[in-house]
Amino acid sequence: MTPEEFRKVFLPEGRRLYALAFHYLNNREEAEDVVQEVMMKLWEERENSDRYTNPAGWCTTVTRNYCIDMLRRRKRIIMDEISEVSTVVEEGQDMFGTNDSNEAASLVTVIVGRMKEPYRSAVILRDMEGYSYEEAAEIMKTSVGALRTVLSRARKSIREEMERIYNYGTAKDKRASQ
Repeated sequence: MTPEEFRKVFLPEGRRLYALAFHYLNNREEAEDVVQEVMMKLWEERENSDRYTNPAGWCTTVTRNYCIDMLRRRKRIIMDEISEVSTVVEEGQDMFGTNDSNEAASLVTVIVGRMKEPYRSAVILRDMEGYSYEEAAEIMKTSVGALRTVLSRARKSIREEMERIYNYGTAKDKRASQ
């Protein structure tokens, strides 16, 4: 397949593939990354494209599989985070006095997911994915000092929200027992 044939057959599928990827991932940047990866894979496999009678179907299948792989990686990252929280709890470092580390980890994940940018990205990059301050600042196109400020505010917000939720539950339990 020549580059011109590739442009005519596969490139017009880009918008549809993006919509499919966005439907699976609900994230603009990840959907764009998936489409780019799919196009690169299709280009690498262009010599075998005659095996497929329906190029659009082939594109859809490859995109769907990439999205599923990304969702599995997300799930694995979350499970690793829950495992780390469980280890901290077992070592007696649970700051909220609860034994349900899965609940706390899930709650933190929900809180972070609801945060506005740039707070969400800063927490995910630095605290969840383990990037250094320099790497996270470069990804976010900001300075290390600005990143530290954003992280400080984001972490404070998470602490306050966790305390609010746990204190609400404690106050509610006290009222019920009276």
